Amino acid sequence: MQQSIKPWIVQQSTIVYAKKWMQIKEEVCELPDGQIIDPYFVIAVPDFCNVVMVTNQDELVMVEQYRHAAGIVSLELPGGMIEPGEDPMVAAKREMEEETGYQSNHFELLYSIYPNPPLENNQAHFYLATQLTPTGKTSFDQYEDINLVLVHKDEFLHKLLQNSFTHGAQVGAMYAAAIKLGWLKT
Repeated sequence: MQQSIKPWIVQQSTIVYAKKWMQIKEEVCELPDGQIIDPYFVIAVPDFCNVVMVTNQDELVMVEQYRHAAGIVSLELPGGMIEPGEDPMVAAKREMEEETGYQSNHFELLYSIYPNPPLENNQAHFYLATQLTPTGKTSFDQYEDINLVLVHKDEFLHKLLQNSFTHGAQVGAMYAAAIKLGWLKT
């Protein structure tokens, strides 16, 4: 018979770093067997959302941008941070229009995950948007430098199956959308 997994008991938690989008906590944790982990670091970063956007011509609306930590230009799904207290779907619709100039009332949650639960406490929410309407209005954040890229279904599937997309947290959503749209069979 398998034993149930029990949560750790946080004996002490101290914020050792806090700036704009990130907070790092140093914790003293007691494991169920009595062992102590000191320190254990928890990174608090905002929840985020991304949208798989598909036009009526079977094109994916994607964004290309520089990602400094990795030192790469990345072709990605539009999306961004969810403001505190903001509904994830509202944030996804806002980010979609800000970054691409498209809107949609045909939104569907693909799934929500914890992208890196050993270290980070945030959630990611991934959506599928179809029947897009171009508004032509974008509103980039201060430090965003984004190119809009339309990728036809065939090229998208080729890139997906060749592992060409570099944003690891988004790849699962790309597969989930391709399956939901009937582009890939399970």
